[in-house]
Amino acid sequence: MSRKKKRPLPPRTLRMDRHGRLLSARPWLATQRGRPAERIARSYRKRFGVDWVCAIAELSALGISFDPKWREQLTRTLEGARQAKARRKAAKTETLSRKAFPESDDTFSVSAGQSEGGAAFGVIWEEGEGIERRASMEPPLKDDAAVPCADESLPF
Repeated sequence: MSRKKKRPLPPRTLRMDRHGRLLSARPWLATQRGRPAERIARSYRKRFGVDWVCAIAELSALGISFDPKWREQLTRTLEGARQAKARRKAAKTETLSRKAFPESDDTFSVSAGQSEGGAAFGVIWEEGEGIERRASMEPPLKDDAAVPCADESLPF
């Protein structure tokens, strides 16, 4: 019978909640005398495994004051990083969708072919999105439901 080997717990400082961090940070701050507030925040983040916003909030609660210009710059940097991550994610999903539909390009969602003169034709992206929207708005047909048909020439 094989047993899984237990993994050791992460360091205690990384397992603390806010209350525990604040209690533990008071004596730790005494060792940080003479350092700039920005460096203290950086060390706090690394020591306790928190993000910038949490580190600044908790250190402010402990009496550390930060330069407003530095906080604005940090906010802009974090926002830029968030936007860059969103752009990378959007580009990745676009790349995956293009790999899933190799017959599509920037203009056509489905390229049907080319005319004799070399002009491409097919369904453009806007038309394809409109078709998908209309299809999602229609209720699905049940298997046993009769499909209405206005054609009287059908023998059945």
